[in-house]
Amino acid sequence: MASEGAATTPEWLLAMRAITGMTEEPGSGSNPKILAMRDTIAQTYPDMASYCALYQTDATPWCGLCVAYAMTMGGVRPVFGPTDTDRWMWARAWDDDGWGYELATPRPGCVVVMEREGGGHVTLYERTEGSSYVCRGGNQSDAINQSSYPISKVVALMWPKAEGPPPPAPRRELAKGASGPDVEFLQAALGVPPDGEFGSITEAAVKGFQCACGLVVDGEVGPATWEKVDALVLRMETGSDGLSEELKHDITELALEHPIQKFVWEDRGRSPSGYIAGMGQAYALALIWLAADDPAALEMAQAESGESEEDALAWYAAEFAKLGMSNAVPGVDTLRGLFTLMIGLGMRESSGKYYEGRDVSATNTTSDTCEAGLFQMSWNMKTASPIMPKLLEDFIADPNGFLPIFSEGLTPTSAGLMNYGSGQGALFQWMAKYSPAFCVMTAAVGLRTRRKHWGPINRREVELVAEAADYLAQVEELMAEGPSPEPGPEPEPPPVEIATVDIVTAGPVIVTVNGEPVV
Repeated sequence: MASEGAATTPEWLLAMRAITGMTEEPGSGSNPKILAMRDTIAQTYPDMASYCALYQTDATPWCGLCVAYAMTMGGVRPVFGPTDTDRWMWARAWDDDGWGYELATPRPGCVVVMEREGGGHVTLYERTEGSSYVCRGGNQSDAINQSSYPISKVVALMWPKAEGPPPPAPRRELAKGASGPDVEFLQAALGVPPDGEFGSITEAAVKGFQCACGLVVDGEVGPATWEKVDALVLRMETGSDGLSEELKHDITELALEHPIQKFVWEDRGRSPSGYIAGMGQAYALALIWLAADDPAALEMAQAESGESEEDALAWYAAEFAKLGMSNAVPGVDTLRGLFTLMIGLGMRESSGKYYEGRDVSATNTTSDTCEAGLFQMSWNMKTASPIMPKLLEDFIADPNGFLPIFSEGLTPTSAGLMNYGSGQGALFQWMAKYSPAFCVMTAAVGLRTRRKHWGPINRREVELVAEAADYLAQVEELMAEGPSPEPGPEPEPPPVEIATVDIVTAGPVIVTVNGEPVV
């Protein structure tokens, strides 16, 4: 129970603080105050009395006893499972998801279960200092005190379920060099590999995010940045990328088996392992939008305009004709043609790397001219169609955009994660990399309305590949068929029939099994 005078400090931690300084009796004696803790538990919980009686001397490790006493004084029943090793004298017994919630980040007073030489240890969390937890508990150098323990030795952080859900985790300020579960949480939220170590890539991800959010760009995660990170996590958790998990799985499996996955692109080699599947998932989303008459999808799938100065499909009409493809009719065929061109454009512009930032050799470092993402597009394209600002608004509200598959097999670079300028342009740069679906959809609209934005398109350097078109057609077939069914249980084996044969003979008999005589 929480103290009225210190609402954020649980009663059991206050109880542990009150007995700090208690020590063992040296030699064969026992401190009667330690034995009195045992008696208090037995009186409070009579069903534990016989178990308490097993504790006879403070020469026996008493860290579990001390935590059990503190919990008892705080009105919380200690862990008490069916066997001795599931009960509070055993340090590792406190790692029990029936008794408590397991925490990803510590709270003041949470139970810290750890491994140490000679066995486990259990204590209560006070604070974090560097790569260590400062904990208050018993049997720490034969006393109740505060001691530091490496975070790497921690097995579990537990919060008693009897107290209800744990309070919000206090947030420490993070900067380069920090490590721990909160760093891992931050990395997962920002879409970089979650290794728990705050290095150069994480610092660049933080700076890029701060730039997009209009915060001070210092690479340090304080209250203002945490607030924006939490808001992002909430939008991700309550949103959706628009596809079922089964359909995404089937599209990915199709990509891995299709010849386009092994295609060698001119001057670029093979695509990253998740690029083709990611483009397939984005295409599936565009098909869903088209079926719902979404304005963005209708603009993408409109018939080739014949205006080659504006429409990339018109500019590439001869190349499409060589593949036997026509974009003359609005709808799925034209949408497939557009995405076929985009698969090649992504390989030409970024080698299929979702996190690609601006060309560092270029001088276009204003927020609206910096290129970003798979297709190296910049926010000065916002005037190409009134749909562009609406797409940015929609994806800010729900940034889910197939990042997990596009990032498969890739590790982003610090330079790629950096954004430049401020305002909507900086936000566009971040969104183009954090939400690849947003990047795909804005580029798809841009290619139909302002094709001169892309040098490789203007020079007709983008490869138009029949295998890419075939892959997209098979994605359409997958969607028409529906997701593959979940595998059912294995059939029961047929019952074994047992037959009894009586053989009566007047002479010797030789029985063979598989050609071998049986004695």
